[in-house]
Amino acid sequence: MGYKFLINLLLLWPMVDGVRILAIFPIPSPSHYILVQPYLKMLAARGHQVTSISGFPQKENVTNFRDVAVMEVHDDYEVMLAEFQQNLGKWEEMSFISNYMTRLVERVMKNEQVQNLLKYEHFDLVILESVYTDALYSFARHFNVPLIGLSSFGTDPVIDELIGNMSPFSYTPLVTIGYTDRMTYLQRIHNVIYQLLDLIHIRWIHIPRHRELLAKYMPHIKEDIWELRTNFSVILLNQHFSLSFPRPYVPNMVEVGGLQLYHKPQSLPRDIEKFINSSTADVIYFSMGSNVKSKDFPPERLQMIINIFKKLPYKILWKFETDQLPGKPDNVFIKPWFPQPDILAHPRVKLFISHGGLLSTSEAVYHGKPILGIPVFYDQMKNINRAKEAGFALSLDFYSLSGEQFEASIWEMMSNAKYFQKAQETSRIYHDQPMKPLDLAIFWTEYVLRHNGARHLQNQAQKMNFLQKHSIDTVGVLIVVAVGFVVGLVILASKLLKIVLSQQVIKEKIN
Repeated sequence: MGYKFLINLLLLWPMVDGVRILAIFPIPSPSHYILVQPYLKMLAARGHQVTSISGFPQKENVTNFRDVAVMEVHDDYEVMLAEFQQNLGKWEEMSFISNYMTRLVERVMKNEQVQNLLKYEHFDLVILESVYTDALYSFARHFNVPLIGLSSFGTDPVIDELIGNMSPFSYTPLVTIGYTDRMTYLQRIHNVIYQLLDLIHIRWIHIPRHRELLAKYMPHIKEDIWELRTNFSVILLNQHFSLSFPRPYVPNMVEVGGLQLYHKPQSLPRDIEKFINSSTADVIYFSMGSNVKSKDFPPERLQMIINIFKKLPYKILWKFETDQLPGKPDNVFIKPWFPQPDILAHPRVKLFISHGGLLSTSEAVYHGKPILGIPVFYDQMKNINRAKEAGFALSLDFYSLSGEQFEASIWEMMSNAKYFQKAQETSRIYHDQPMKPLDLAIFWTEYVLRHNGARHLQNQAQKMNFLQKHSIDTVGVLIVVAVGFVVGLVILASKLLKIVLSQQVIKEKIN
């Protein structure tokens, strides 16, 4: 009853007359666009004219929705994924991501259709992927309109800087190092080092590259990129404390984790439903997401997985990217694509073998399904480790995966009810929200429009540098003063002692 009341209240809230929204989501990973597509379509359904710049144009016409397809963002994507799956050092990893994202941003900025938008059209709001897309922030300045960011993984020190947020290093780990909020002392040392490296890399390597892009493609923008980075009205975070941990946010940083999960489960295709119902035992779903493809596994690993699946009494749905899998057991059903949320919603599906991407993790939590995680890169290890701490996951190493570990983990999770129970418990926590994430995202988007950019939400830390924001400049001065005072006292005491001793010597000589 309370939930329906809130939804009705949202729908009755004063709507902004249809405005022109420019949405820029250049990352060529399908999962990234799966995340934002319901949000953009809902904005269009509410009467706003949405122009979407991405590599994923709609297959059918959508009212109030226009695609500007920048298909060149897909160039070298497969090569990038293969290279990114190598074990890189932290500085190498930061440089790799920055290099790739800089190339993506330039492909968007020099695209002829995008240039025409800049020359001949006007918009009332810019919404964009805020992670490593700094030069694109200039679009909001070009149109002189508010800017809303969406971070597809949550926040980190770089995202925090955009909005003036504070993330204590003591319990907020860098997304890419795999730690959770429960760090050991040594892990906290690692975390501080890596977080500072991240901030240094942004300043020395990443920002200068995007400053060059601004000079090349937006020469009329006179503000420095650092000023453009403080222009966000709101940042929407694909995160929720049930998926991660409680942590501080400023008011214009809003958790909308599970943004893509807005619809009720649909009926499964007939062939999938038939396969599931033919099982006399529970069912397992296996998918490594859209970026890591099972078909590219080394032959020996594929054979190992096939041999183990063949021994199991369970039916297995396996997202396999080709139609042929030599030696496929009868209890395995392969397809290049599955309707994942609908699969996870099925009551017979009791285990999700996953890479641990944030969308897959949030969908598992949404439907209360335990995860056997095989993380590969970026935030996946952190997501799985957090799920392990919550009690509904186990983790295996992608690079040293053995058949014994794989088989033992499957048996453990399918035979021990505690994992399913913990998954259901976490799901109840996630669902206990006053408003669905999509409705929340729409509310704050229209709030920014209603209040002409909502400048009153921006805090002073957005304009401060790192030293000022963390009071290092003031605390440092106080420490220097305190140290100077102590040193002065020591010197004074030393001199007084010398005087006393010298007088004592004189007295002794006289006597």
